[in-house]
Amino acid sequence: MFRPAAVAAALLAALALAACGGSRTSEDDGRLQVVVSLPLFADFVHQVGGDLVEVSSLLPSGADPHTYEPTPQDVRRVTEAHLAFANGFDLEPGILNVIEPNLPNAASLIELAQEAAAAGATLRETDPHLWLSVDNAREYVRIIRDALTETDPEGAAKYEQNYQGYLTRLDELDEYVQDKLSALPPERRKLVTTHDAFGYMADYMGLEVAAVASVSPGQESIASDIAELQETIEEADIGAVFEEPQLGAESSVLQQAAADTDVEVCTLYSDALDDQVQTYIDMMRFNADELARCLGV
Repeated sequence: MFRPAAVAAALLAALALAACGGSRTSEDDGRLQVVVSLPLFADFVHQVGGDLVEVSSLLPSGADPHTYEPTPQDVRRVTEAHLAFANGFDLEPGILNVIEPNLPNAASLIELAQEAAAAGATLRETDPHLWLSVDNAREYVRIIRDALTETDPEGAAKYEQNYQGYLTRLDELDEYVQDKLSALPPERRKLVTTHDAFGYMADYMGLEVAAVASVSPGQESIASDIAELQETIEEADIGAVFEEPQLGAESSVLQQAAADTDVEVCTLYSDALDDQVQTYIDMMRFNADELARCLGV
């Protein structure tokens, strides 16, 4: 849970660190200093920005954005940034509460989900994970290209070149995902997951979300919820259920329901990267492979 007092303490500590001097600032190498909420967005910025940008994620790899606690170093990175990216749409309110009051006045904060919606993407009521559709990922990187170019016009040609190159890789990813899942029969295209994070992915991949252990991470399940989850698994003839690496309590509920109904527990990634899945393309390929393995006949 996000705690406002933690932000205040972190800010005071960061200011004390700054007073001590000795740290490298953005003027040392001339690169654009970019801070993002999630490692996933750091990957997007790196793909477009290349060596013109130094990007850092406030959320560590493998962590859950819903339970983020700020550090003094987090606040300091925000105070030195030229540009910031977050998803918005209630995905990472604690991180935004660190970015918004500490970002320099000359720096912009881009909320990617809202910008994508303004460009025509449809927002699902309780699911902020737009990027799990490759179509929406293309929109995210376009928004990032535009923001980098506006902030650093001298780098426009390089940003465009990198952007076009990454679009080619996303096209290749799109082909891989569609080919990987093409053999799944309709009756096997049903998802049971830890929380409501895979609606966009389901639409993009031609799947159906049959049930979730909880709508939001941290929401406690009760006995009737678990019984209902088990009933759905049995009645819909679910082949496997999918947990997320960064979630704990919800996974235990899902694991219990899977054990009671004798189905396999598999893994899907939504908003966290780790040592196994280090980039967006890694994540989407892993998800496609896991879906094909666990739901295939």
